[in-house]
Amino acid sequence: MVLLLGLHAAIVIICTIGLIRSGKALNSQQYSEFVSVIVPARNESGNILSILEEMRQQNYPFTHMEVIVADDFSEDSTMDLAESFMQQFPGFPLVLVPSALTENEKSGKKRAVQRAIEVAKGGIILCTDADTTRGPNWISSMAGSFNRETVQMVLGPVVFNRERNLLQKIQSLEFMGIMGITAGSASLGYPVMCNGANMGYRRSAFTGAGGYSGNIQYGSGDDQFLMASVRKLYGKKAVLFNRDASAIVGTEAEATLTGFMNQRIRWVSKSRGYSDPVVIGVGMVTWLVNLLLLGGIFAGLFYPRILALSLVIWLVKILLEYPLVSRMTRFLGKRKLLVYYVIAQAFQLVYVALTGLLGMFLPYRWKGRRMKR
Repeated sequence: MVLLLGLHAAIVIICTIGLIRSGKALNSQQYSEFVSVIVPARNESGNILSILEEMRQQNYPFTHMEVIVADDFSEDSTMDLAESFMQQFPGFPLVLVPSALTENEKSGKKRAVQRAIEVAKGGIILCTDADTTRGPNWISSMAGSFNRETVQMVLGPVVFNRERNLLQKIQSLEFMGIMGITAGSASLGYPVMCNGANMGYRRSAFTGAGGYSGNIQYGSGDDQFLMASVRKLYGKKAVLFNRDASAIVGTEAEATLTGFMNQRIRWVSKSRGYSDPVVIGVGMVTWLVNLLLLGGIFAGLFYPRILALSLVIWLVKILLEYPLVSRMTRFLGKRKLLVYYVIAQAFQLVYVALTGLLGMFLPYRWKGRRMKR
């Protein structure tokens, strides 16, 4: 346990240093690149008009961009609403990519993105989710981060907004720690995670890295697998974290415990396909530390010395992770949520240990689908 805690401490400290060093991304405001924004959508009738209006309000010139809505076999009026938006604003560069009834066996987010890339005109691809929000400078900030030829992929910050209950507040705070690891590891040239709700890459990098070949069978991981392939192919300077407030994308945390567990099991389910030793190592250390700590606390109910040792180790872990989380709350404007920090740590201890196991063999539900392992 002490050795694992040492490894975990090293990971957290290194990522914190990387986060401090990362600074604000240097963005170019020159509109030299044509940008294709891809929005995969499944049953998003409640969100599609909002995100399209946000895209219409972007300060990036329409002559240098397009927005592609790729349908993932929606069962509601998502695409009808998108079609109405297109007719209402004929000058807005909107492209709709429907799903074909003959491809029911090939549904899924990755295939929706693939269909969009096949028709995309941009040299830079920006990906986001239909249930997200952003400011008017998002495209400018993300596209402007490709200001060096070495940059092949840009990871954008994601934050949970509109937290209405305790579970959502805890998720929001815990997720900022994930964003801190994302930013810190990327700045050091060894990115270990990313989020498909806010990322961009050169189309040539997607093609060069083989797209989703080799991992298309996983229901999740359109972001993680591609990032690992790009980093492996193009080197340490290929993946950049865009630490710019204009690039922040917001979404909502899961409102129920069932929804949360389904989400995290979905995230864990793709881990069987990982091949990057750094990603695997960080994931295993994180899971084992939480699992052993949780086991030690339960064992401590019968053996007081084990309980005391486990609580001391947990306290060390809490203190080690605080600077990273605190720095991200400041960047993302969520300082008030730090009052839930200890509660979030306790919640993380339980859910990481459980989902690390359950995600290996349990099915999960996503967008109305029951996804099998």
